[in-house]
Amino acid sequence: RLLSNGAKVYIIIKDENDGIRDKRILEVDYDEVCYVNKKIPRNQTLRLRQRTRTVNTLYMKHKGAYQRLIVTHVDSRSENKNIDVFFYHHKKSKNGKRLATNILESFKQKYAKHQPNRPYAGSVSSRGLYLIKNTFPPMVYIELGNIKNKKDQRRILDYENREALANWIFNGLLDDFSSE
Repeated sequence: RLLSNGAKVYIIIKDENDGIRDKRILEVDYDEVCYVNKKIPRNQTLRLRQRTRTVNTLYMKHKGAYQRLIVTHVDSRSENKNIDVFFYHHKKSKNGKRLATNILESFKQKYAKHQPNRPYAGSVSSRGLYLIKNTFPPMVYIELGNIKNKKDQRRILDYENREALANWIFNGLLDDFSSE
């Protein structure tokens, strides 16, 4: 949706054979690459540093333009904890907080429309995660669910649900861009 609306988009971590798909479950592999085609270290700290350097280099290349970093993540809390989508930003970033809030509002509107009998408990808060603390662009870190929870698994594995989540994120990003 971003590309089709004229945005310049960089996918930082990419897997040529695991891209957008209708399959529910992917085979485990280690052939993902970091933009542009850099082998990803297996060590978590080195992976995060590589990602951060890549994001920051691209940010400096386009300094002065509207830029946002969107990180999606699936948590692995205890099996019986069902969570709604929630959003993190850097505690000192007003633009990051506004971005997170705009996307949250998009989710609230869609939940109210598609699940009117279910309250939405997603939230926006600051968090000190490595990517949040060390990347330059205003950003939102989106926790999409809990991969150990059966309900969240069904929600994330269904490609129609993934597409809906992507559209809701797009709507919030568009609202953020419009309010810039």
